Amino acid sequence: MRKVELGWMNYDAENEVFRQVRTRRGGGTRKVDVSKESKKPDLIQEAVKLFFADGKSTEGDITEFEVDLKDYKEMSVDEDITVGKLYADTKLPLLRFYLTTKKKMNLGSFMQQEIDVALTTQELNSSPTTMPAERSESIDNIDVIYIGSNIEPEMSFPYSSNLDDSALDDSNTITFATEDIFNVEDQSLDDTLPDISPLNDIAHNEKIKRILVVHRGHVLPELIAHFLDESVFECEIKIQLIAPDGKLEKGHDEGGVVRDCLSEFWNDFYEQCTMGSSFKVPFLRHDFGQIHWESVGRIIAFGWQKEKYLPVKIAPVILEQATFGIAKSNVIENFLKFVAESERAVFEAWRSDFNTVDNEELLEVLDGHSCRKTPTKDNAEEILQELAHKKLIQEPAYVIEQWATILPTAVSHLDEISSVYENLQPTVRKVLKSLSFPEDMNAQQREIQRYLTTYLRESDTQGLSRFLRFCTGSDLFLGKTIIINFTLIQGFQRRPVAHTCGCVLELSVFYDSYPDFRSEINKVLECNVWVMDIV
Repeated sequence: MRKVELGWMNYDAENEVFRQVRTRRGGGTRKVDVSKESKKPDLIQEAVKLFFADGKSTEGDITEFEVDLKDYKEMSVDEDITVGKLYADTKLPLLRFYLTTKKKMNLGSFMQQEIDVALTTQELNSSPTTMPAERSESIDNIDVIYIGSNIEPEMSFPYSSNLDDSALDDSNTITFATEDIFNVEDQSLDDTLPDISPLNDIAHNEKIKRILVVHRGHVLPELIAHFLDESVFECEIKIQLIAPDGKLEKGHDEGGVVRDCLSEFWNDFYEQCTMGSSFKVPFLRHDFGQIHWESVGRIIAFGWQKEKYLPVKIAPVILEQATFGIAKSNVIENFLKFVAESERAVFEAWRSDFNTVDNEELLEVLDGHSCRKTPTKDNAEEILQELAHKKLIQEPAYVIEQWATILPTAVSHLDEISSVYENLQPTVRKVLKSLSFPEDMNAQQREIQRYLTTYLRESDTQGLSRFLRFCTGSDLFLGKTIIINFTLIQGFQRRPVAHTCGCVLELSVFYDSYPDFRSEINKVLECNVWVMDIV
């Protein structure tokens, strides 16, 4: 048997958070003995007995709720893990679990929402430029309206919110996406279309606002699909992310959402569309045609114009060739960062002292690059130049050709792409200088400041990139000042909180030691699943 603590958290619909139910309302925390072989269903059953005597509580009948079990980190407990295994893994002296309850959606109100949306759509379709007086006032008050066009039947999400001349001319109607998203007025989005009654006025505005809706985990294909449209640069672009559970994230796009979306896009692009080690080279895919590579070129231009973001893992000679028509960087140095580290060591040894290189290994490496010349002590630069040009200029020539239709005008003011790459790379010095602490700090706050600076000094480049993405949305150093605020959160609620639009990091002052601080921040930064749930 093992002793555990059980608590109860009920969903606060108004603030959209789970809140612990206090003892006077039938909640609190209770210590109970359970079998070490107990699993999630057993603990839920035990908690229901405690907080829902005879199936009832101050919040309602148990049948009215969706229930789950979360651990001390507010993460849903795995169905198959046992209490004994959790004790062995966490090394905690006492485990605490929370029964979470959330009211089931009322079927009547849900159906009424669908009826209201359907009526609105019917009225708009019957008169696309005129709105009934009794409905125009209510619709004018909606913060943002998601407008979808050409949505594939099998898609169950609002794929795009584009409003432009072509959409109006082709269909003469506006279709409201009703799947998955209701109560749009609850979303705090300032990306508003201010007045939809005179539709022709909006269609001819000089700068149309366009909200691109993309799903986490599908940013690569969906962002490419959005940027297939050549008119995208004529619009003021905002991005709205959809969480894995299909709900709109609450992140308000004042830069942080765009930066986060670009970071996810390019990380996926490196994995799925490139070859190489430190520097990457796009490779041709059968499912990527001319329009898709042009779309990627627009995303490069959009990232630079909007946030001064460039995909720094793409070999700079490729962007230089596409932008200026000539490679300004050293092609051989680019090539050495493209090949694997083991091959780089062989090539470097060949360049420095031919007599020290393993001749058999050198021939094997050159054969892997289809080299047709015999290496000697005098032809290292010549052969490497030829191999580099073939790999970095000739093979991705089709991609460069498509990007060359976009980049020369979009990023023409860029003189030295290599120097921009260097400025965007995060270093300990850059990140530490970007931190802004309060002027007057007490002893506790100064201790946390020391913990944070020590943590960053111990971090490698990958760790610094994760930290920057958590705080600013971007995995590159964009020169943003990261404002550090201190909180008094402790216990179950304690964790680092970041606001990417304002580049604010909130840290609790209640850490017992540096290892305690390091462990918690590592768990946050290494989880790879961050959802923007704060407006």
